[in-house]
Amino acid sequence: MQVEKYLKNYQPVIYKTFLNSLEKDQLSHAYLISGNNGAPLLDVATFFAKSILCDDPSPLACNSCITCLRVDDGNYPDFFVFDGSKATIKKEAVTTIESAFEKKAFENKGIRVYVLHLIENMTIEAINSILKFLEEPGQKVYAFLTTNNENVILPTIISRCQVLRLKLIDKQIVIRTAIEEGVDKKDAELLSYFYNDGELIKEILEDKESNNAFFTAKECFEEIIKVLAEGSTNDIIYQVQSNIINRIKSKEACRYFINMLVMAFEDAINIRNQKNAFLESYATILETLSNKLSHLDESLIELLKCSGVINTNVNIPLLIDHIFYTITKEE
Repeated sequence: MQVEKYLKNYQPVIYKTFLNSLEKDQLSHAYLISGNNGAPLLDVATFFAKSILCDDPSPLACNSCITCLRVDDGNYPDFFVFDGSKATIKKEAVTTIESAFEKKAFENKGIRVYVLHLIENMTIEAINSILKFLEEPGQKVYAFLTTNNENVILPTIISRCQVLRLKLIDKQIVIRTAIEEGVDKKDAELLSYFYNDGELIKEILEDKESNNAFFTAKECFEEIIKVLAEGSTNDIIYQVQSNIINRIKSKEACRYFINMLVMAFEDAINIRNQKNAFLESYATILETLSNKLSHLDESLIELLKCSGVINTNVNIPLLIDHIFYTITKEE
């Protein structure tokens, strides 16, 4: 993703704010980067971190010097990233940072930087530890915290950070940009829910691991909405038990699958209320679904609840079973 281009085009205030602070040597010791689901929070946090460490900023990270390349490769000893989108951030992560930063910096710059992505996915013990560390960070230590939900972040954390809020890009612009980059319209529509940048959508599809999770979820999604719209309850249960549960194995695939269903049910409700479907590529089948299922609102609420627990130690097959029990149960 071309982060600097994204910032200039869509987040100019944040771009200028950070650039001015860097050029005037008035950086905050901690930043909280906040944005809706799909905003490239980790990419922006990493880019700003590289800009502080870069050998030849122009004016921000050049992305081509030895330091920038080492950060990209995960081979820069004074830079740490813990990703709450992949696993809960525990106290051990904060302890690792503290222990490393108590020692002399490995690099001659003497600058240490860490990123905690999605801090709403930190344990209570980790939050308490990071609070202390934010209060007394040490010289030339910079933090970049990110969140999809600023409302659940402790005020004591927010007060210790400079908050940078990413504006949401209109999804139609995201979809159009992705299509211009060569992305299939169906993929662009589905992924615009997860990633708020067209170029990033293209990069995600080029990443083998993410690509596999997405396309597995997409295949299961397309199969199940067809059965939901046209089949009986027995057909739906058979499809889930025989063809869905044994393919949706990873949390990433599950996250994609459940949130695709969220989009579908939101659209079905919109269609029922004489509004246009967002997923234009699926409008016909979703119209059939909207006429068939009577308790769309209840099902959508349950889908949203299930989406919120994917990152916990949830049993994925049981979660999917529960979803379709709710969708297919009698009034």
